[in-house]
Amino acid sequence: MSTDRTRLLQYGDAVGIPATRLQYKPLRDPRTAERRDAWHWDLGGPVYPPLDERLLSD
Repeated sequence: MSTDRTRLLQYGDAVGIPATRLQYKPLRDPRTAERRDAWHWDLGGPVYPPLDERLLSD
């Protein structure tokens, strides 16, 4: 989670996360109780490789 969208986009570009995976989620600042713009990466779904059944325990 970050309030610096540009920095997150730069990181995503460097590690191969598409900008379309960045999600906006305003958060309440605990110091002031005001909402602040914030973003986070949505890393579910097709970003993760398929489950390898061999790694599951019996």
